[in-house]
Amino acid sequence: MSILNLGKFVNCLGVYKEYCDRTLWTRDEISKFYFANLINRRIHLSTQSPKMIYEICNRLQEKDYYSRKTKTRIAGIQFLPGTGNESFSEPVVPQDAELFRDLRFLNWTESDLRRASVSLNGLSGWLGTILPDKFMPVTSGQFRHTISYLFDLELKIYQESDFEYFMHAQKHFLLTKKRLKEFNLDSLYLNPISEYLRIAFPKSLIKKQYEEHDWNWITQDFHLFIYREVLGLDSVASMVSENKRTAIPGNAGDGGFASVNLLNIFVP
Repeated sequence: MSILNLGKFVNCLGVYKEYCDRTLWTRDEISKFYFANLINRRIHLSTQSPKMIYEICNRLQEKDYYSRKTKTRIAGIQFLPGTGNESFSEPVVPQDAELFRDLRFLNWTESDLRRASVSLNGLSGWLGTILPDKFMPVTSGQFRHTISYLFDLELKIYQESDFEYFMHAQKHFLLTKKRLKEFNLDSLYLNPISEYLRIAFPKSLIKKQYEEHDWNWITQDFHLFIYREVLGLDSVASMVSENKRTAIPGNAGDGGFASVNLLNIFVP
């Protein structure tokens, strides 16, 4: 297993926290945390039938988690339906709900995951929320760039198949999460999540700390920030944006990020 470059990690985390404080980044990204907390509270794999799990997922994946109009008119999370971009829409179907339930105890293989109707990237978004102790939400193949950057992999991860990437990305995101948990990041998303849950579940206890699914999505958010603002890559562009490559002097551009293919699934 490769080792996280702590110098890059600390530099990126410092820039990430500062950027969140002075921009609208967290406001623009809070929707995925709303989704994650609703799913996590309404799905109970041990007691609900696959049919009920699917019905809940189907309702929640069509919900608008945004409190305002967005430039791209996205409603919900981008790998779910109702996103305003049909080419990236991946709604779950009943067989996916059966897989969610099976994976609770299953020592799964590639063939098990291939039962899903959605891509492995989209599947990880669901699993990283419903089974947050077992999976991480690595929702785009383009996180190959951020993993390669933080773990000094150069271009090795680019040659992997989708399943190999899924496996390795899970491990690299987990290592990133363990480091992020060493820092107090409550100021980023905890208060808006708490307020959202207070409205959605008036009788629930006040949320005073992040839960595992929150940390999973903070990890996704951190990698997304590095992808867009540190490496200067963009989900709708095919070339590096030179004016963003200087977010961390001397680091942006390391590892051969000269050109980028379009996302196979839009990063939420």
